Amino acid sequence: MSTTSKEDHWLELITQCRSSGLTDRQWCIENGIPVSTFYYHVRALRKKACAVPEAVDASAQKQEVVQIPLWETEQNPSDHVALPGPSVCLEMQGIRVEIHEQAGADVIRNTLLALRQLC
Repeated sequence: MSTTSKEDHWLELITQCRSSGLTDRQWCIENGIPVSTFYYHVRALRKKACAVPEAVDASAQKQEVVQIPLWETEQNPSDHVALPGPSVCLEMQGIRVEIHEQAGADVIRNTLLALRQLC
């Protein structure tokens, strides 16, 4: 592989990473690329004055906030509308996460991504 095609290959990989919405680290793990190798090529391309996309700021990613009641606070239990049982129930280390069928795709995706980062 020539130097130019190798640079083009890495520029393409970096562009894919930076447009994926994942952090560099998350993308590298998912694609089996050592993070140090990824950043080596980012620096090398910048030195050659290539237009390398900026990294995703993990703190700036949009996160959905969902209220999770920890205990019942209602005074009148007859006003309570029962939800059907959860479609998905995950339990690990004393923590239980239930996802009901009314949950949107974004809520499910964000929940699973958050769990993946914690585990």
